[in-house]
Amino acid sequence: MPTHFIEDTLNDGFVDRWLVAGPRALEVPNLERFSGPDYKLQIVRHYHTPDPDVDSPEELKTFVADGQELRWQAYRCAEDHFVDLSGFYHTCHHLRAWAYARVVCPGAGPAWLQLTANAPADVWVNGVHVFRLEEFHHQIPATRGFMAHLRAGENELLVRFEAVAARECPYVMALRVAWTEGRGPRTEDRPTTSDEQVASARSMQYAALETQNSKLTVRLPTPVPLQEQRAALERIFERAFLEREVYGRQDTIAVRWPADMAESRQVCLRLQDARGRIYAEALPLARAGAAQVLGKGAQFRDGAYHVVLMPHPETYYLENLRVTRRLPLHIQQSGFASEPYGTYEGRRIEALMDAAGREGVYSEIAKMELGRWEEVRVPALLAEIERIERRADCSDFYLVGLLGALIRYGGDPAFPTELRAAIERAAIGFRYWADDPGADAMWFWSENHQILFHACEVLAGQLFADRTLTNTGQTGAWHRERGERMALRWLQRRAASGFREWDSNTYFEHDALALAHLADLAEHDTLRELAAVVLDKLLFTMALNSHRGVFGSTHGRAYGPAIKGGRLELTSGMGRLLWGLGTFNSATLGTVALACARGYELPAVIAEIATARVEELWSRERHRQELTWEYDRAEGVLEVSKVTYRTPDAMLCAALDHHPGAPGVQQHIWQATFDQDAVVFVTHPPCVSEDGTHRPGFWHGNVTLPRVAQWYDALIDVRNIPEGDWMGFTHAYFPTFAFDEYALEGGWAFARRGEGYLALTAARGLELVTRGPGAYRELRSYGRQNVWVCQLGRAVRDGDFASFRARVLAAGLQFEGLRARYGSLRGVMLEFGWEGPLLVDGAAQPLRNERHYESPLCTCDLGAPAMEIAGWEQVVRLDFTAGE
Repeated sequence: MPTHFIEDTLNDGFVDRWLVAGPRALEVPNLERFSGPDYKLQIVRHYHTPDPDVDSPEELKTFVADGQELRWQAYRCAEDHFVDLSGFYHTCHHLRAWAYARVVCPGAGPAWLQLTANAPADVWVNGVHVFRLEEFHHQIPATRGFMAHLRAGENELLVRFEAVAARECPYVMALRVAWTEGRGPRTEDRPTTSDEQVASARSMQYAALETQNSKLTVRLPTPVPLQEQRAALERIFERAFLEREVYGRQDTIAVRWPADMAESRQVCLRLQDARGRIYAEALPLARAGAAQVLGKGAQFRDGAYHVVLMPHPETYYLENLRVTRRLPLHIQQSGFASEPYGTYEGRRIEALMDAAGREGVYSEIAKMELGRWEEVRVPALLAEIERIERRADCSDFYLVGLLGALIRYGGDPAFPTELRAAIERAAIGFRYWADDPGADAMWFWSENHQILFHACEVLAGQLFADRTLTNTGQTGAWHRERGERMALRWLQRRAASGFREWDSNTYFEHDALALAHLADLAEHDTLRELAAVVLDKLLFTMALNSHRGVFGSTHGRAYGPAIKGGRLELTSGMGRLLWGLGTFNSATLGTVALACARGYELPAVIAEIATARVEELWSRERHRQELTWEYDRAEGVLEVSKVTYRTPDAMLCAALDHHPGAPGVQQHIWQATFDQDAVVFVTHPPCVSEDGTHRPGFWHGNVTLPRVAQWYDALIDVRNIPEGDWMGFTHAYFPTFAFDEYALEGGWAFARRGEGYLALTAARGLELVTRGPGAYRELRSYGRQNVWVCQLGRAVRDGDFASFRARVLAAGLQFEGLRARYGSLRGVMLEFGWEGPLLVDGAAQPLRNERHYESPLCTCDLGAPAMEIAGWEQVVRLDFTAGE
C-alpha cells in the first residue's frame, strides 16, 4: 500500500500535527509500595524503559504496549498547541502516550527545542534520545529547552510522555522547534528555562528565527489518500458551530456555518450520545450562511451528546478519508422554572420521579423512597458497591446514600437481600479517614469530602456498632464516636465562619448531601441539630446569592458547564425542590438526599428570600477558614470578602480584591446574571480545553487571579498577568444567543435581556469570536495587562436599550495603565487599579468586609453564636451553640 502524507507547517514554531498513540493506562497495584510526597515519581521510575518501544509509526497502524493494543491516530492541536489527553481516573494509573512527526528541514544544523508537559517525558530525534523531563507539574505544565541536531531532509521526532493519574489528570504535551540554519542559537535566542513555569513557549521571543522556522514543514505518514480533500473538509468543519451548549425541549438543534465562509462541500452530520448511538443524521451542503437542523430537544432524552461532522459517505469512503470533528452539547427535557410554583410536597414527588428516570445510585434510592421496588436495578447498585470496595475516588459520595438507604428502607421486606449484604460488606471494610490503613486515590481533604467521610463513618458506626470494622480493627461504636467528633468540628467551623469552597454551585450539592443525611439520620442529638442549622445556613447563602433560580454568585470552586448558565448547576435541582426555582438535571445527589430527609424542614424565610423580587438588595459577606495541615492538607487562612447586588432584572456578584496576582485554581471571581442562559463573566484561561480535569480550564477559574472591585451595579476587573502567559488573552463569556439584543459599539459590548441591560469593555479592546467551540459566545481581549469594566442597567432607571448605550458611551471612561476612572450610571465617579483603594467620588471604600453577613436580611459577625435571618414576612434564628 503506498504511503501518503498529511502535510503542515510549524505554527509559531510549534508542531501542531502529530500521530498520537495512547494513552496506555495501567492500574497501579499494591499502591502501598510507593509512599511519600514523591510517590508519582517513584511510580514513573518503576515503569520506566529506556527505549521508546514503538517502530515505524503510521496513521492507523497498531502496536501492543504492555498488553494493550494502541492505534496511531492523526492529531491536530487546537490553538493552544497541546496534544491533550487529560482525563479523570478514580483509581491510580500509570499513563504512557506517544506523539510522532517528521519535520522536514532544508539544511543540516542545530536547533533549539522546547518541550512543555505536565509530567515526565522523553524526546528522540532521528532515533537518538536527546532529552528527558523528569518533573511533575500537576496543573500548569512546565517548559524546558534543549539542543538537538537536525539533518537536511526529514527528521523523525518522537515524544513519549507519561503521567500518574490519581483523580483529575491534566495530561498535555507541546513541542516548539527553532532551527538556526547552520549556526548555534545566540544567547538571546535561547529563552530562559527555570524552575518557574513562566518560561512558557507562548512568551518566547523568536523574532530572529521566524524566517528559518517558516522553512520547516511537518509530514505524517498515512495510508489514506485524498489529502487535499481532507484539508478542505478540516477547514469547513472548523467553521461549523452550535449557537448554544444546552438545549431545552423547544430549542432547535442546528449546526451553522458563518456567512463569510468561502468554501462549500457536502458533508455528513450525526447526533450521537456518549456511547456512540446515532439519533439523527443529515447530509447537508456546508456553505456560507447554511444551517442544518437535526431536531428539537423534545425528540431526545436528557443527557450529553455531540454532533459528529464527517465526510459525506456517498462522496468518500470513510476508510479513505479519516477526518471528523465533534461539537458537544447537552439536552435537557426538564423546563427551567424562573417563577416559583407548586407546593413542597408536590415538588418532592416531582424531584423523586425525575431522579428515578435517570441513572446512578440516587436514581435507585429515589425509586426506594417512592416504593417502586420492582424497578430498582440491583446490578447497577452492586457495580457501584464494587467500586466502593476498591476505594475508588468519590466513593464517599455514594456510600453515604447507600448507608442512608439501609437505615431508612432496610426493614422493608422488599429490600433486596443481596444488596443488604453488599452494603454491609462495603461498610465493614471501608477506609473512613486518611490516617486509617490503606493507600488509594480517594481524596479526603477538600471541604465537601471531609464532611461526607464523617457522615459515612457516623452512619456506618450506628448500623454496625457491635461489629469489628476490618480496615482498622475497631468497633463500629468506636468509628461512630470518631465520626461524630470530627463531624461536629467541621460543623462548628462552618457555623462560626462560613465555607472554604464558598458559594460553590458544584460542591454545595455535596455538602448538602452529607448534611441532609446527618440532619435526618444521626442519632447523636447535638450532631443532628447542628447539621440542620448549618444546612439552613448553606441554603440561606444560596438563596441570598441567586437570581431567578440561578446561583450566579462568585464561587470558591466551579466548573465550566455549571457557570455558563443555570441549567447544569449541580445545586439547581435543590433550589427547584425547596423553593420552586431552577431545574431538575442529572445532578441528583443533593436533591434526592433532601427529598428523602423527612426529618429536615427548610425555614420558610429562606424560600421567601430566594423567590423575592426585591427592588434593590446590596449584600456583603466574609467567609474565613483557618486551615491546618493535619486536617486540610493546607495551612494558613483562606478568606474571601464578597458582595452581591440584586434587582428584579439582574444580579452582579464579585469576590473583592481576592489574592490578586496569585495563581488561581477554580475560583469564579465575578458574574453578571440575567436568567438561566444569559450570564456574563471574565476569566484568564491556561488552555482551550473545557475538561474539568484542567483546574483552571478554558472557562472555569483563572491562571492568575485578578483584582476586582464592585460598587453596586458597576465593576472594575484589573488583570496583571506575569510574563510567560501561554494563551495571551483574557476573555468574557458573552452568549449572544441568550440576549434579546446585543451590539458592539464604541469599544463596548452591550446586551439586553428583558428589561435588564449590560455593558462590558476592556482597555485593550474587544473581539467577538466567530469560530471554534465558543463561536458567538466569547469576547477576547489580548494582552497581559488589561482592565475590564462592567456596568448593569435597568429600563426603569435608564430608559430603553438605546438610551442605556448612549448613557454608557457618554459616561466618561478613562484607562491609564492598570487603572480605570469611570463615571457610573449611579452618578458617582469610580477609580480603581492594581494598587490602592476603590475610590467612590474620591472617598476610599473598604475591599475587606468586617462582618460575616451584612444586608437588610441578615447582619452578624464572624464567630457569632447565632444569626437571625429576617425576610419580609418570616424570620428565623440559627443557633450555633449546639455542641459547645
